Amino acid sequence: MLSCVAFNNIKHRASKYFQSQQYLPTKAITMKLAVLAVVFTLCLAFVAADIDYSIEDNEIAEFAPLGIADELGDADTFSVFGILWFAITGSLRTLKGVNCTVRRVMSIRSEAVNFLNAFKGCNSGALKDLNALINQVQTVVNTCNDIINLNSNVCNNGALDDQADAKKNTSFSCFFKLLGKMLSLKNQVGKTITLSKKLSSTPGTYGTCNMSAVTDLVSVFTQFPTYVKTCSKLRS
Repeated sequence: MLSCVAFNNIKHRASKYFQSQQYLPTKAITMKLAVLAVVFTLCLAFVAADIDYSIEDNEIAEFAPLGIADELGDADTFSVFGILWFAITGSLRTLKGVNCTVRRVMSIRSEAVNFLNAFKGCNSGALKDLNALINQVQTVVNTCNDIINLNSNVCNNGALDDQADAKKNTSFSCFFKLLGKMLSLKNQVGKTITLSKKLSSTPGTYGTCNMSAVTDLVSVFTQFPTYVKTCSKLRS
């Protein structure tokens, strides 16, 4: 495992090397810098896997469905390196945390599928804002499917057996592939919430479309931070 101290040594040596190679072609220098960037990213990821990222109740924004208009899509919570980034990383360190995470993903997928079914036969294609939301929810379903499949086929963890997995750490491949998909899901959930806020509240705007399905969807999606926080606390 490459430590951050080792990386700093590499960076220092590389800096001296580049100074002595001032006349190298720009492309060659760019390529070497890109390699260093990749090394740094791996260093950060390895260190992240060893840090306790469990989040206390007062450290993460709880989204209340009744307060949706003001709190949905919170920038700090859903940002790339916001609170959830660390909580997601912590939740995937052990297979027990993965089990918890995948179950939550299944619940998100279930509500998203219910939402899509509720709008079948509705002329949403003529309603730009509603159609954008529907397409975004379909993206969420696709990512949830990817996560569930990765858990079964890469992590070999389809049974979701907490007792058997109690003290097992997540494999390297499983961790990083799930992490990538979970970060995508985080962003997609945040975007879905943002799009839901753009829908008109004027009665009759969407004809016979079942708009109560939007409320049901958002009430589940706003619990995503809480889901992740809960799973990040599971250690054994």
